[in-house]
Amino acid sequence: MFEQIADRILNFVETERRSIYEASFEFQAEQMPQFPEWLEIIREIPRRDDITIILTSESEESVTIKRDSEEEKYFLFIQEIPEDSTISVKVDIQKKVEDSRFSVYHFDKFSEDLINLDMPNAMKAFSSMLEKTEKYIIFEIFHGQIYFHTKTLYFFPAGETSIPENDFERKQRLRKCREIAYFYNQESFELLPDDFKIEVNDSRNPLRELFAKLEAFFSICYLSTNSAIREETLKAQIIGQRSVEFEYNLDDISENPILYKIYDWIYASGNSIDKAIIARNIICLHCKYESLLNMDERALGSIQSSYNLYLKDNVIQYLELKNKIAEFISSISSKTGEYAMELLDKFKTNLIAIMVFLFTVIITNIVSEQPINNIFTNDICSILEMVIAGSAVYLYICYKQSEYQMKKVYDSYDCLKKSYEGILTQEDINECFQNDNIKSQIKQSVEKVRSIFAFGWVVFLIFLLALIEYMGDEPIIWPFIKMIISSISIST
Repeated sequence: MFEQIADRILNFVETERRSIYEASFEFQAEQMPQFPEWLEIIREIPRRDDITIILTSESEESVTIKRDSEEEKYFLFIQEIPEDSTISVKVDIQKKVEDSRFSVYHFDKFSEDLINLDMPNAMKAFSSMLEKTEKYIIFEIFHGQIYFHTKTLYFFPAGETSIPENDFERKQRLRKCREIAYFYNQESFELLPDDFKIEVNDSRNPLRELFAKLEAFFSICYLSTNSAIREETLKAQIIGQRSVEFEYNLDDISENPILYKIYDWIYASGNSIDKAIIARNIICLHCKYESLLNMDERALGSIQSSYNLYLKDNVIQYLELKNKIAEFISSISSKTGEYAMELLDKFKTNLIAIMVFLFTVIITNIVSEQPINNIFTNDICSILEMVIAGSAVYLYICYKQSEYQMKKVYDSYDCLKKSYEGILTQEDINECFQNDNIKSQIKQSVEKVRSIFAFGWVVFLIFLLALIEYMGDEPIIWPFIKMIISSISIST
């Protein structure tokens, strides 16, 4: 940033903290830069940052240069300075996160400041920066060619435009962690192990050890059932088949990549709640006499094996459940078909009964003294019409019985479907019951068959009644019908 005036600078000192860059140096008055040179330095600073340059003479007179300063004040200040005097310069840059970018003017000084912080303040520094962005931050390094990144923190030389594709949903992962693990200090430190898991590293990276400690710290927090920072100490509890508690001084937490692998396995995909329960059960057994920081590949293998067995058992139970539902639907289809055919069976039985009664009457009268004249007498026609009326009542009762039986079947179907709401997801229920398509098809089919049988029964009874009225000596219903028709004609 000061390359164009570097050969004139004396006693150059610079420092950089998280959000402030400061530099101080001196000039001989005769070698003071011109005002445009100061403006050129200011233009090199991104507009998201506020830069202030203060020049002070030996007589304590000063002038301030900013982006909008005018040259006239600077010119008057230079005129009043003796040529053999020394000018002190102080540069102050207030840095801000804007458009997911943050300036680092001297990476070594910036890193040194972070490394010298205690763990809570280091976490607070990163948390305050990340809360100002949705997914990630790009640290633009103006002094140095270092290049490394995590899923959310990118350290690139200034001017680097090629950013790796990033599909990591940081806010969503934070919500999931909050649901499965209780970290008491999460509101103060909204950070994840992913923020510090270095994916591409640089051998010159001085932050590697700090990032590894923070990665292990947050992995422990989100593997634990509950955790909290108490007086420079991390206290964590994992509740599984038994309960185990851990307590670590924050400075003693060391790198352990296995902790991150277990954390990432739990939260990256699948049913995180089930995974967390299984992982905590295994950790409780594995860490009975071991520190959590000593977790190794064997523990991760045990956790994954246990989950695979759990999935296998669940798949078997799931398939058995689907088979039972399929068997039930098949039995419903069979029952509804039987109930529909019952109406036909009863119609046939009723038809046979009527025909037997008619033949009995006919045969009885054939053997009488006046066989032909005695077949359809008034008394016999009355009895036959009463039989037809009884058949109609019997039809109504059978239809209602069939309707009731079908309702019971549909109710049992709905009860079974409702009983699985707490076991299967709505998608699984819809798939198993085929969105009620089978129920609708059965209902339509049964209603159609019942309607056809009932209609045939009614037509048969009407035909039989008309035949009796026609062949009877003294029809009963036909005169009554003619009387009604006549009364209607007279009234009109």
